[in-house]
Amino acid sequence: MSQVTESQKRRSRITAAMAVAVVAALSLSFIGLILILDSVAGPVRREGPAVVEVHSDEPFYVLLIGSDSRKGTALYTGKKGEHAQVDQHSDVMTLMRVDPRSYLITLVTVPRDTVLDGSDGRINDALLDGDPAKAARAVERLTGVAVPYYMMVDFTSFSDLIDALGGVVVDVPANVTVPDPMTADNVTVTAGEDQLLDGAEALVLARARKEYGDDQDALRQVNVRNIEAAIIGKVLESPNDEAVTAALLDLEENVTTNLDMAAAAFLVMDFVAHGDEVVIYSCTGPYEGGEREDGLWVVDEQPAAWDELMAVVEAGEDPSGVIPAPRFEDR
Repeated sequence: MSQVTESQKRRSRITAAMAVAVVAALSLSFIGLILILDSVAGPVRREGPAVVEVHSDEPFYVLLIGSDSRKGTALYTGKKGEHAQVDQHSDVMTLMRVDPRSYLITLVTVPRDTVLDGSDGRINDALLDGDPAKAARAVERLTGVAVPYYMMVDFTSFSDLIDALGGVVVDVPANVTVPDPMTADNVTVTAGEDQLLDGAEALVLARARKEYGDDQDALRQVNVRNIEAAIIGKVLESPNDEAVTAALLDLEENVTTNLDMAAAAFLVMDFVAHGDEVVIYSCTGPYEGGEREDGLWVVDEQPAAWDELMAVVEAGEDPSGVIPAPRFEDR
């Protein structure tokens, strides 16, 4: 009888931990596991009980945001005149489409330098007051699709999340040395395939761009999408339910979202169980730009190009050739 009681207690603890973990999960950046969680979650209603569309199998979009906020890092001074001290920008924006029926995930970079028609500022300014919902609305306007959900990480939470997950394995296209925001000390990531990166190293790769010459930010976003895909892959390879639960707990600690994910755990398990069926497409939106008279580098909105790209994404087809991405070997 005592063994049965202990077993029940363990199951109860696992269930409680999973429920707590899913409630606050978000990302990043970001980021991959988040995509899977989104597939059943409904929006958080701040007034009254949350409504969760648990059985919906329709494709949906989530904006993964990487904030450049320096808060919580060694680079933070609190002086408004210094970059990203008080204000912040959505310097990473990946529009993620999740199709629960086909286990298809599509990652689309929204170039941060895009200027919407009729606006003077770039699209990453939408996060200046810290409200990720405004960034999602700006991306809706640009892409023409509904973006009801967002997930956001900053420097600190991104690094902590990667460490909590045990690192990620990605290809590193070039040697990169960038100060770690957590310590202000230089961190070097060495070029090579299938590199295991910890949180500080993954953040270096996600931030580095000046090493790449032309199309710096477009090439940086290739690295970002690779990191996101690596996180998804790691979750899909979870050996058991307890490992998935642990990953959800890691997310609860490190991400922010407007999703109510209390009922999402079973869908995560479903994606894991069908890991060999999951397909991840990766592409970029229009990124070619130039300097304005005021010296600011900008990318025009290009509605026709976005319409063409999103038509392919909406059809569940491979969009990678619509806007050819720059290649590292061309640099």
